[in-house]
Amino acid sequence: MRGLRFFLLIVLCAAFLCFASEAGAEGSWYLRVIARNDSIEAQEEKLRVRDAVTAACPADAAALPFSLHDIEKAAESIAPCRVEIRSWTPDEALPAALTLYITVGEGRGHNCWGVLYADSLRMAQAEEIPGEPERVEFVWPIWSWILHLFGL
Repeated sequence: MRGLRFFLLIVLCAAFLCFASEAGAEGSWYLRVIARNDSIEAQEEKLRVRDAVTAACPADAAALPFSLHDIEKAAESIAPCRVEIRSWTPDEALPAALTLYITVGEGRGHNCWGVLYADSLRMAQAEEIPGEPERVEFVWPIWSWILHLFGL
């Protein structure tokens, strides 16, 4: 039984990797939210803004620019924000992509970013760890769910 579970996990991983590579940079969007400062309250506020914004994003990436007003209203319902669309990359090794770029208040805190669209809305997110500016934590909710499903 454990061998079958391991085999199914490998097949799921391979399918996931194929899906992720086919999504590619074309049509993908990043979401970047910069906190007003590095206080605990500001970091929690940043995450609430992120959640409100992702809930307000349309299902179709092509509709996002037309939904900017609604997205801005959702973000500002949490905190004063500046909402823009820019080209941005989280790392020089990654291609730049259109980015829903949100600056909360003064924008002097750590940021969180994730990938929107290309069939990967909320698939992966990265956050700088407070107090450790060089360390980033990646969160893969789907991967965690798969591991839990197989009892690993």
